[in-house]
Amino acid sequence: MTAGITDSGAVQNGQKATMNTAKKANRREGSGRESSAEAVAQPEEKPDTSATENASSQSAVDNAPSKVSTEIKSASLHSTEEADPNTEQERPETLGGELVDDVSSIADEPMPAVSADVQSVVSPGETDRLIQSQLSPVTSRTSSKAPAASHPLESHEQAPPGPSPATMASAILMRDSDTVRASGSGAAGGSGESERTAFSTPMQASGSPLSSTSMRALYTGISEATDDEEDSEDRQRRLFRAAERRRLDKEQMQQNNMSSDELEILRSGLSNAREFVKPSELRILNGAFPDGLRGSLFLLGPGQIDIKYNVQRELEQATRVFTYGNIMDALPLLTKISFDPAAKTITHRSRLLAKQAAGRIQMEHGVNTKVPGALYLTNTNQSVLSKFIPKASHQAMPEGECCSQDIQLFMPLQGSSQNIVCTNHVGALQNIDPVDLRPRSTVEYKSVNRAFKGTLSCPHMQHDSNAREHFTVIQDVGFRSTTFSVICISEAQPEGYVVASFTAQASIVHSFAITQDYVVVPVYPYDSPLGGISYRWSDSLLETLSFDHSQPVLFYVISREYRRVQCVYRAPTFFALHQINAVQETATDSVAIDMVTYEDDAILRRLQTSNLRKPSSAFPVPAGVVRRFQLNGITMEASRYASTKGNISLAPPAHSRILLNEQVELCQINPMLAMYPYTFVYALGHSEILRKQLRPGIEGALYDCIVKLNVNDSSAPSLIWSRAHCYPSEPVFVPKNDQEDDGYILSVFFDSMRITSCLVVLDAATFKELLIAQLPTAIPVSFGHGKFAI
Repeated sequence: MTAGITDSGAVQNGQKATMNTAKKANRREGSGRESSAEAVAQPEEKPDTSATENASSQSAVDNAPSKVSTEIKSASLHSTEEADPNTEQERPETLGGELVDDVSSIADEPMPAVSADVQSVVSPGETDRLIQSQLSPVTSRTSSKAPAASHPLESHEQAPPGPSPATMASAILMRDSDTVRASGSGAAGGSGESERTAFSTPMQASGSPLSSTSMRALYTGISEATDDEEDSEDRQRRLFRAAERRRLDKEQMQQNNMSSDELEILRSGLSNAREFVKPSELRILNGAFPDGLRGSLFLLGPGQIDIKYNVQRELEQATRVFTYGNIMDALPLLTKISFDPAAKTITHRSRLLAKQAAGRIQMEHGVNTKVPGALYLTNTNQSVLSKFIPKASHQAMPEGECCSQDIQLFMPLQGSSQNIVCTNHVGALQNIDPVDLRPRSTVEYKSVNRAFKGTLSCPHMQHDSNAREHFTVIQDVGFRSTTFSVICISEAQPEGYVVASFTAQASIVHSFAITQDYVVVPVYPYDSPLGGISYRWSDSLLETLSFDHSQPVLFYVISREYRRVQCVYRAPTFFALHQINAVQETATDSVAIDMVTYEDDAILRRLQTSNLRKPSSAFPVPAGVVRRFQLNGITMEASRYASTKGNISLAPPAHSRILLNEQVELCQINPMLAMYPYTFVYALGHSEILRKQLRPGIEGALYDCIVKLNVNDSSAPSLIWSRAHCYPSEPVFVPKNDQEDDGYILSVFFDSMRITSCLVVLDAATFKELLIAQLPTAIPVSFGHGKFAI
């Protein structure tokens, strides 16, 4: 409708022409359309103004539902576009669909007041009811843009509720009515013209209705104007919540279609993970960004446990699944969580590091290992003939090897120290870009230095931050004996060198200890029925080696300065996966080593995927005990060892005592106190609730809490953080200043009820929960490790 009409004569002539044209059209189309056209032109022809107003008011009240419906579907807006009389008008339903987008786009605009003229015709309650009946698609279309349901861990502060779809549609209707009324009152004046304009279809200057193309253009213009006014931050938040709701709905649909066994696997936290190569900002559910926290947390754990492959049959193609039998064998997932204190944001990205190895499993229908003992305990699904097939080297494929057991930050490798190195127990090193987590290459120790001979290696390297040296232990398994070599790679000597070598029985050495002057290597008692022959023909290490309870544990003490074995100590039989710290005491010429010890290697054998995927059966995981081993008089024992020519039977005892009665694992301390005396240890343990629910005789299930313990005072109360049905990862300490427990504890826990993972940040001193942020995907439960880099 044209807004600038001022000549009353022109108005009357145009209206008469419009009336005549409408009457001619009605005669052709039927009596129903004729009466409608006469009703449009009637107010201009009757001389009695009072009678006209009363009749118009009564007619408006009687026809209010149809007029409101017509107004909602047509959305009265100004336009000067000419309508094509030969073009068929679009259905009102299409215009209603266009209105839905307009309603959703201006949901955040302030609602204009309802005019008195409109209120006199239709009551507010009736208007809302009529608008709701005409906006039936609005609810379904706008529901996907509604904020996601609040997370159970999210803060209870809720945003004020937004306007309902009926209120938004009413606002559009009233705003358009006020605008049309204002433009029409200058030409004709009077309540009759205002009421007719407010509830009639928009007209062009010629008197014909606007075309659907013109109406769509007007709706698009309002939508674009509204989007420009909308704040970008609010828009991003709304889009994020919509995407989160779609993701949750999709996961809920998948869970509804799952069997009970598949759902149990999901709740166990041992299902395949998804990678998120591009960074995304994490949603903070509870708390606020910790002050001063800056850097990146790197987590390494299992990512691919089940791998599907196709088997071609005679008449059909079947799909089967290869499953890693032990979670220590699963293909890795590397996660990076970065903290930006300036923007107070937390970003996440992750990457699967062995996709080429997974592709090879799909082609070969199982694992074709490159070296003996490459797996802990997994059926390879391969025949004996596969051992005679030539194997590709590690360097051939950057993502062809499973390096899933530990992380080394900024280790010098291949001419650069700006990298992350992931390791395994068969001498492979995976060089990874620290920014985008892209694997650059995979190398072997022997490719770094030809003197590094051996197929077995210690996955947990030790780093001396002062000397910038990285140490590890490799084993060259022979038919009768095994040669252990302690090697060192440093920035000064990136090609590395052999510190010392000694001969012993093959063993599983998962970690060792270093001090300022010594390297201490524990050799656990293992026996192989056929010696090296059995090892050469076996793919699983635990099938080749069996723990010998009758033999002692030997501690080999190696001098870093003289590069030789100084002495050997004996201890009663035990097994350990991780050491906590080692402290050298100059006054007593001794070394104290703190370790999480077990009676045997059952901890490795019980980490079977099939058992851990059944949390309802309360499958037990052996509980570790923290012990301190004291190696006294190293200088004196070194002279005796040299005089007896290394006679092990004369080795002195290593005295031990229990430091903590708490059953813990994956212990961490303040990294600034590595190789120095310390007081507090942070570890995973079993909560009191879990221990009470277990059957008698079972030591413990998966670790479900983070605990802070005092190693110097066992009577001191411990601090525990836990949540129901949540299983945290290894706690990582991030120091703030020189005080030992002044810092943050970072961990990612798996929520088995909601099948999701979250980041938790604790105050290391008080164990107060500072922040919980939700990750975009669930990270499997594991014995994986983490490191923090600034």
